[in-house]
Amino acid sequence: MAACICNSPALTGRGYNNGMKNQVTQQYQAGRAFLMVVTAVLALAAGLILASQIMQRTADWRAAQLFPTPRVIADFELETATGERFTRADLQGQWNLLFFGFTNCPDVCPDTLAMLAASMDQLALMRRDVKPRVIFVTVDPDRDQGELLADYVGWFNADFVALTGSDPQLRALTRQLGVVYFHEEPDEQTGFYNVDHSASVLIVDPEARLFGRFAHPLVPEDVTADLFQLTARR
Repeated sequence: MAACICNSPALTGRGYNNGMKNQVTQQYQAGRAFLMVVTAVLALAAGLILASQIMQRTADWRAAQLFPTPRVIADFELETATGERFTRADLQGQWNLLFFGFTNCPDVCPDTLAMLAASMDQLALMRRDVKPRVIFVTVDPDRDQGELLADYVGWFNADFVALTGSDPQLRALTRQLGVVYFHEEPDEQTGFYNVDHSASVLIVDPEARLFGRFAHPLVPEDVTADLFQLTARR
């Protein structure tokens, strides 16, 4: 007599349902895992694309910090070390680098001017015929005048321009550029005094607008690379 196998779990409704349930569960888990992998891959790809875009934007400039919108410089009036009038109109038509300091400065001023002079030499070696004009503006007009000021700036580079003016004239320019300076109390015995001042090199575009700045510490190679790119702009 054949044995009855109707109670075998493989053929009863319960066994069939349990088998199907396990199979569906496994398929669901596999599908869910697949979706999670796809989602992770897409998120990673999106992150890489975004990072690439950000890197491209920041890699354009090594040291220069540019303003989103260039700032218009209001008119001002100073004079060169040789006594010639210098106004906003004289900034137009070329790129300019403005640096504020004083001839008795012990370190920041000579270091910055020497670095800018080296950058001009490097740009010449890179066959960049049009170079930015470097303008040194003294914040110590009582001591920095005439031939002394001209000789100081010319020692670094004969093409550098030196400007001076009265204290009200200087503050009319420095306030709108965000430059700060103040004179310390003179030494009681020697009368010598120091001047604290902002150390950034300001970038002014050919339309006489504040375009950006180079903040300290300055890396010569990075500044030169940025100036090379900057002077290629029209």
